Order: sequence, then C-alpha cells, then structure tokens
Amino acid sequence: MTHALMLPALAADGDRVPFHADPVLAAIERHSEAWAVVQVARPGAESVQADNEEQAALMALLGTACATRAGAFCLIQHLRWWLAEDAPNAGTYSDASAVARAREADLSKFLGVERLERRPLVLPSGRMLAPVAERSPAPARGGSVLATAGEVLSALIIVAGGACLTGFASLL
Repeated sequence: MTHALMLPALAADGDRVPFHADPVLAAIERHSEAWAVVQVARPGAESVQADNEEQAALMALLGTACATRAGAFCLIQHLRWWLAEDAPNAGTYSDASAVARAREADLSKFLGVERLERRPLVLPSGRMLAPVAERSPAPARGGSVLATAGEVLSALIIVAGGACLTGFASLL
C-alpha cells in the first residue's frame, strides 16, 4: 500500500506542498459528512441511501494516498475515531473495518506513532496481573475455596522446593 502520493518535482529547495493540497483531507471531510448524515437519517429508503453513500466515502477514503505527513496524521486520527465510533456496527462493516484497522496500523508504524498497548504481567505461578494504569476493580472473592487452596499449594511447593534446592547446594 502506498503511503505517499507522488507529487511533481518542486523547483526550489524551500518549496513545500501546501497543507490544503493533500487529497486525503477532502476524503476525510467527505467521509465525516456522510457519517453524520447516516447518524440522523430516518429509517427506510433514506437510511439505506445514506448508508451506501457513507460506504462509498469510506472506500474512497481508504483508497486515497496521503501527500503530506500532516494528512497522514489526520487520516490516522480520523480512522481511530471512526473505528471507536463504529465498534457497535463492526459485524456490518467487517471488511471495511478490517481494512481501516490495517491502514491505521500501517500508517502508524510508518510514521512512528504506534498506539501504546500495555500487555499484562505474567507471574511465575502463571497468574496474570493487569497493568496498573488499566486495572479494573477486583471482583468480590467469595466461595472459591478450590482456587485459594490451589494458590496456597503452589506457594508451598515453590517455598519447599527452594528450601530443598538450597539445602542440596549447601552440601556441595
């Protein structure tokens, strides 16, 4: 997939592509307007027509190359917004959502603006802890005697095994 539009050679060293000349900005604007129309469309033929126009605008947006870094950043921001807003309809637009996610990830990697994803921490016992920044409230603990007994048994085996290995090591 091409990330940048091939522009004609510029004459002077100081020449730059004007921000408004990036075709992806017009495609973003067209898709934003079409999405807004879908949100207020009445059910029926009007809704179907608005949905078709939004799909056409989305496909045009996903196929439009970026001419500037600013346009690429705007496209990343718009795709992240659309994917977050369109999450409830992910089944309806599965192909378009997959292409949009791939385009957003590709551009993010190309521009070096990777999304920060915190991975859970795995303890030696195999238990996973969520990152501190994304920690949810702990569920109420009640009635899970078997789980608690398993944790206690695991801790006991680890401590006893360590003591035995230390004892054997001190004999040598």
